[in-house]
Amino acid sequence: MKTQGHTLRKMIAGILVALTVSVAHAQIRGHAINAKVPFDFTVGTRTFAAGEYSLESPLPGTMWIRNQGGQVVAAVVTHGVQSSEFQKSTKLVFHAYNGHYFLAQIWNEGRNMGRELTPSPVETEVATKHSPGTQVALLVADRR
Repeated sequence: MKTQGHTLRKMIAGILVALTVSVAHAQIRGHAINAKVPFDFTVGTRTFAAGEYSLESPLPGTMWIRNQGGQVVAAVVTHGVQSSEFQKSTKLVFHAYNGHYFLAQIWNEGRNMGRELTPSPVETEVATKHSPGTQVALLVADRR
């Protein structure tokens, strides 16, 4: 009897994993954003060179950043943020401090809900040295 229960639990777990992967795959395809970032920028503790990147949301609350070659170069946790207005375009918002850029928010056209990254200790340190900062919005034309 224990063996049947154990087998049933394994089957249910396998089905749940398959459903999660299917949902994640659908979200990746539906929410990928391609952006050409014209300046070096930081996400967490890593700095990335100016260039073309793809942002994907494989699971709620998670954002993958892929380089031009398709490799995941960063995985970050995000949380929801709401605007009083629906966005007119897809955009990435960066916090800028004296030439240092930090990815802060991701917004999709036609929505009033976006994703926000928690400021890293690196950003907090730079912000205290170079306050006040500004926000730079990078409009994204290419969305898959």
